[in-house]
Amino acid sequence: MALVKSRAISLKSYRLGETSKVVVCYTRNYGKVRLVAKGARKGGGRLGAALEPMLVSGVVFYLREGRDLLFVSQAEVERQWPELRRDVVRMAYAGAALELTDALVSEREPDPGLFDLLENSLDRAAAAPPSSLDVVLWSFELSLASALGYAPELARCVVCGGPADGRVSFAARRGGIVCGDCLGEEPGARPLSDSAAKLLASMSPSGGETPPEPGSGTPAAPSTVIPAPQTVDIPTAVRDEISETLMGFLEEHAGRELRLKSLEFLAQIRRTGQPSAQSEQRHEG
Repeated sequence: MALVKSRAISLKSYRLGETSKVVVCYTRNYGKVRLVAKGARKGGGRLGAALEPMLVSGVVFYLREGRDLLFVSQAEVERQWPELRRDVVRMAYAGAALELTDALVSEREPDPGLFDLLENSLDRAAAAPPSSLDVVLWSFELSLASALGYAPELARCVVCGGPADGRVSFAARRGGIVCGDCLGEEPGARPLSDSAAKLLASMSPSGGETPPEPGSGTPAAPSTVIPAPQTVDIPTAVRDEISETLMGFLEEHAGRELRLKSLEFLAQIRRTGQPSAQSEQRHEG
C-alpha cells in the first residue's frame, strides 16, 4: 500500500454509511478510481468540498492493488469554474461529459491525455457561447471515442474510402460515414442530412487546429483531441440529428443504452425554454 497524489476530477458520488461517501474520480496519474471520503457527509468540510463534481483537485489517497475502494486522506481544490455553477444549462453539458467518462472508461487505466481532454472540455463548457455548447459536447464525445480507440470516420466512406459527399448515412457498427453507392451494404445505417454530414465532417481529426491546452497541466495528445468549430444557430433538427447519431455510435461500442441524466435534463428544459433563455442572458451580461 502506497500513499500517492494526483490531480483528479470527480465524476459522481454515492453514500457510504451515515457520514461518508464514495467519490468516483478520474485521476491524471491512476485513471478512474473510487475514493472513500470518510466523514465527508457530516457537516461537509474541506475534504467533501474538494470532491464535488466540476472541480479539479489535488488528492492524496492510499493506493492498494486488488482493493476497489481506496481511502482519500487529503483533497485541495486547484481549479473551479463558477460559470458552471451559476448556469444550469452549462452545468448540464459539463455533467454529460462527466457521465460519459464514467460510463465508457474502465477503472485503473491511466491516460493523462484523457484527463487533460476532460479538463479542457470543462473549460469550454464554461466559456463557450450558449449556441456552441452542443458543439463542445459533440467534440468531447468524438475525442473520447478517439482516446478509447474507436474514432469514427467522418470525412470518407468507411466501405469504399471515397469522399463523403452527396447522399450519405452513418453506420455505427462500421464506425463512420457510408456513401450513397455503398449504402446497400449497410442497411442499418442512419441517413444524414447534408447539413449534419458537413458539420460532422468539420469535426474530424483533420478538420481544424488542435485546441489550446488547459489552463494547467500537460496538454492532451493531438490524437485524442478533435477541435470544436465555431458554430452558431444550428437548426434544431440538425442538432437532434447529430446528437442522436453520436449517442447511437457510443452506445454501439458500449454495448448498452447510455441514459445520461444530464441529457435528460437538457431535453426537459428545452421543452420549456426558460432555463435556456436565462443562460443566454447570463452569457450576454
